[in-house]
Amino acid sequence: MSRRNLLASLVATFSMLTLNGCGQGETQSDLSTLLNAPGDGFRQAQAGMPINLPADMGVHPEFRLEWWYLTANLQAEGGEAYGVQWTLFRLGLKPVQEPRTDLGWYRDTFWLAHAALSRPDRHLFASKQARGGSGQAGVSVEPFRAWIDRWRFEAQAADDYLLDVQTPAFGYRLSLSPRLPPVVHGEQGFSAKSVQGGGSMYFSYPALDIEGEVEIDGKSVRVMGQGWLDREWSSQYLRPGQQGWDWLALHLADGRHLMLFRIRGDSDYVSGTLVAADGRSRTLGAEEFTLRPLTYRQTEAGRIPVAWVFELPAQQLQLEIRSWPGEYWNPGRFGYWEGPVSVQGSVQGEGYLEMTGYSRQK
Repeated sequence: MSRRNLLASLVATFSMLTLNGCGQGETQSDLSTLLNAPGDGFRQAQAGMPINLPADMGVHPEFRLEWWYLTANLQAEGGEAYGVQWTLFRLGLKPVQEPRTDLGWYRDTFWLAHAALSRPDRHLFASKQARGGSGQAGVSVEPFRAWIDRWRFEAQAADDYLLDVQTPAFGYRLSLSPRLPPVVHGEQGFSAKSVQGGGSMYFSYPALDIEGEVEIDGKSVRVMGQGWLDREWSSQYLRPGQQGWDWLALHLADGRHLMLFRIRGDSDYVSGTLVAADGRSRTLGAEEFTLRPLTYRQTEAGRIPVAWVFELPAQQLQLEIRSWPGEYWNPGRFGYWEGPVSVQGSVQGEGYLEMTGYSRQK
């Protein structure tokens, strides 16, 4: 599954790893009970916590779950469009103050990475997993480096990053440069996920200039475009009764950028962030905008909303957001939809749509 609804998938995956390689007496149900328990000694995100850079690009071992998440809208010289997603997840199995490095394959941390390459007619996906302590995966801050096996996202210079991912079916090697400074979401970085409390610490680099190469069918294609990088960490994202997450990150042709999410439940919870062309940002309250599904499509992921309407009257923004044609289902024990979108309306644009918590059809 995805960033917001990932825990159950990681629990199941890690359970299989431990059953195949760890001590006697551990069972899948025991680990599930341990990891699904709210809090359970982990620190909870809350309003008033600061975001500090560059430190918060690194790991937060006192929290249960975090991710480094990149999406990109790219074009080849001939006009062909591509979408890229790459995510590195860290799941803490036991709250610790500092990552341990002295026990080899210790069981405090589990890593998972997802990589995808999309075209309007095709969607390719790959994943990797690792346990902490082996050096197989990790994140360092100075210089910044996030890796799992040979997949790596790392700093090349002060304002230049490299994403290098190779799989048997596809790959990409991309240079990324932030065009705008990072923005914080919600209340100075605390992004609430319900009116009852709970949430995450959340900041983004909303505008990355990107160039490089994608590889598909044994051919390398030069591409250019723009991307969005998310950093988020928490210990309990969704409350009981909340079913899943619809998330959008949009690049508008007038230079603005927009993040929106809707958490589905008995009463939907919505929030967003509008980033001006000069990098100034502000949180959008639920009373300021509307975000509603417009068109549904029956897919292998179930009945999915593939077109959306967004209205922000104070900014005279009226947008129609549409997924590319085709399937953008990332498979796995708990799959999720992740794919590029186009934007029409009062201003044009492009971006990415992620949807979790929808039933996959067998």
